[in-house]
Amino acid sequence: MEEISIREKMLNYIKRNPKSRIYSISDFSKFGTYASIRKVLSRLEMEGRLIRVSRGFYKSPEFNILINEEVASDPDQFARAYAESYGWKIAPHKETALNMLGLSTQVPNVFQYVSDGPYRTVFLNDGRKIEFRHRAIREISKLSYKEAALLEALKTLGKERISPDVRGRILRRFSKKELEALRKRVQKSRKWIYEEICGLIERSGNSVSNRQRD
Repeated sequence: MEEISIREKMLNYIKRNPKSRIYSISDFSKFGTYASIRKVLSRLEMEGRLIRVSRGFYKSPEFNILINEEVASDPDQFARAYAESYGWKIAPHKETALNMLGLSTQVPNVFQYVSDGPYRTVFLNDGRKIEFRHRAIREISKLSYKEAALLEALKTLGKERISPDVRGRILRRFSKKELEALRKRVQKSRKWIYEEICGLIERSGNSVSNRQRD
């Protein structure tokens, strides 16, 4: 009876979340012991109610009838779930940050993240590679995930590669309020990054007006 109760609680919890949500074993820790949770997860996978994304991580099946195939798991959601399960602070790195913010259409061969945890490489069941690179991340420790992604993207591009098109794409992702909050938190960052954020704030008024006319 105990296992049935754990199973029902886990299924109810899964139903309340989006199908794209990725779960670690620790997400279900409040429902039972580690062994009992693993047993239920294994059975749910066998029944097709869950799909294993990587060792110890699962998601609900999500079939797209338009393309007639299962929707692949989101590498970024997996990275965040993985980091959360270990208590790491992470931020998208290099091409991963650019792709996440729509500043590059190139899908990374390796999804890279900076982390205050150890170096680690994880493979998803479909073969995609997630790489966590250890780095002292004092600069982004107080930033939101989205803010940290922007900071990493700016560093990846470098001052000379930030074009009007790039600025326009950033302004479509960040409101003036968000940029003003970020400016307060990056005062001790590289001078050119701080100045770039200030410049984006100045441009954001025109960007808002244009969006309202559209």
